[in-house]
Amino acid sequence: MIIFNLMLFSVQGQEQQGKYDKESYENIYGLFESYPENDNRAMVFVNRYIEKAKREHNLKKQIEGYEEAIYYTKSIDQKLSYADSCIVTAIKFNDKDQISRAYLGKGIIYYYNRRQYKSALNQYLKAFEFSEDSKDEYLKNKIIYHLGMVKCYLGYYKEAAKHFENTARYFENNISENLHPNLKLNNESGYFNSIYRLSTCYKNLRLFRKEDSLITIGLKRLKNTSEFSIEYGYFQKGKGIQLLRQGRLDEALKHFKLAQDILSRDQDYASLNTVYFYLGKLYKQRGNRTESLHYLNKVDSLVNKFRFINPEIREGYEYLIRDAKQQQNPEKQLYYTNQLLKADSIINADFAMLSSKIHREYDTSTLLKEKKRLEYEHRNGLLLLYFSIGIGFLLLGFSIWKSWNSRKRENEISLKYQELLNKMSSPQKNDTFKDTSNISIQEKNIYSPEIINEVRAKLELFEKKKLFLKKNLTLSTVAKMIGSNRTHVSYVLNEHYQMTFTMYLKILRIKYITNLLLENSKYLNYSIDSLAEECGMSHRQIFSTHFMEITGMRPVDFIRKRKEELNEF
Repeated sequence: MIIFNLMLFSVQGQEQQGKYDKESYENIYGLFESYPENDNRAMVFVNRYIEKAKREHNLKKQIEGYEEAIYYTKSIDQKLSYADSCIVTAIKFNDKDQISRAYLGKGIIYYYNRRQYKSALNQYLKAFEFSEDSKDEYLKNKIIYHLGMVKCYLGYYKEAAKHFENTARYFENNISENLHPNLKLNNESGYFNSIYRLSTCYKNLRLFRKEDSLITIGLKRLKNTSEFSIEYGYFQKGKGIQLLRQGRLDEALKHFKLAQDILSRDQDYASLNTVYFYLGKLYKQRGNRTESLHYLNKVDSLVNKFRFINPEIREGYEYLIRDAKQQQNPEKQLYYTNQLLKADSIINADFAMLSSKIHREYDTSTLLKEKKRLEYEHRNGLLLLYFSIGIGFLLLGFSIWKSWNSRKRENEISLKYQELLNKMSSPQKNDTFKDTSNISIQEKNIYSPEIINEVRAKLELFEKKKLFLKKNLTLSTVAKMIGSNRTHVSYVLNEHYQMTFTMYLKILRIKYITNLLLENSKYLNYSIDSLAEECGMSHRQIFSTHFMEITGMRPVDFIRKRKEELNEF
């Protein structure tokens, strides 16, 4: 019976397989095209489409299948997996436009689904590289638009504005009634999104007249709000911000409420969170504390649920901290302080340029000190309570003391970690090299300014090429590598960089590995031995000692803090 059933299943499977082979791509496509985005029910038919393409070795159809899988699958990890398959297949297909679209698709997942802007930017740049010689102007402008989106979030507003100016011009020039309805719709969507993002850049550059003009144009030209509902929501939000800035609170409230309804229906939670923030700000200006707190706590709720933050809504946490302090509620004050510290950590890591420009009423060190004070007062209150109950709780008091020591150390590590992030995200001015015009006559006789500048230039090239990653470097070997001699190099390092050759090598290697740990999460899973190998050191103990010396914290503590930071957001 078992053998009979196996034969029966095999025959049925072959019959079913033969049926699918005869089924056209168009018929299979018709089975899933009506499902909404992120609906896993469609994946049964999408996978059938992909399997058929694989059996027929039809690479183009495989790519189409993977693109559909990205659209319909709900899991973000699955989306990224299909995006990788799409890239691999596109490379096999050897079509630069297909490769470019595949990288663009993966970047969009990082941007919209993961809110990992640096990773998105890397994919967009690859897409741009493959599209440079393309004749598909729509594809090229779509990539430029997404590059502008990331640059805007990273704080490069002037650069982003140029991107959006170009894409707005292209999409507007290609809106024609003679076009196929889908192409016309794509160009109109590209135009409205470009001018809205451009208005956002103008707002951040404080070019308010230009911003207001684009908001007015968008609302005037958006006639079909059923096809462009999300864009209509964006412009309603922009109009609300414009009116709030002008002090016209009642009018602003109407636009914010309309934007809230649209963005909530379309599940654009990132934009919705910004609307909640401005509603909280509006009610605060009205003096309505209850409504203001209601919307600012909605912001916090979405941050916790979807684990993303942007610099624009940061101010809301400052208001919540001030309010909790005024209401003498230390528990809420501590909670919002922790939330703001987490937000700053993400902003410092992912918005390096922007974070240095944001005005902070509560800078990182102040927040950490305030957090320590609140925890200390809270802890003292508990100790007094336990003491009053009786000597029987001494053991519990001892455990709290141990916990205090542990937390104190953790706070010190957090402070060191934040200081290191701030240091790495801020432009560092290198003032260790002296102006050669101030060199003494005696020094000039030994080492002319030309020799000093030449050695300096060679050292800069040595750093740029990352030659410091080679193992077992000595002063003599480095001097030989850069085409100088050890006496000259030693003199420039000691007198003009104010450091020894050994310290110079330590700083370069530790700075390099720290950047890798911040920018690429895969290195967080490396062993200490592997990290030492990666930056040119021969032994884990030497690496740990040098890392502690340069950064002020152990590598294991730095890696742990970075992992906690990424897991929380």
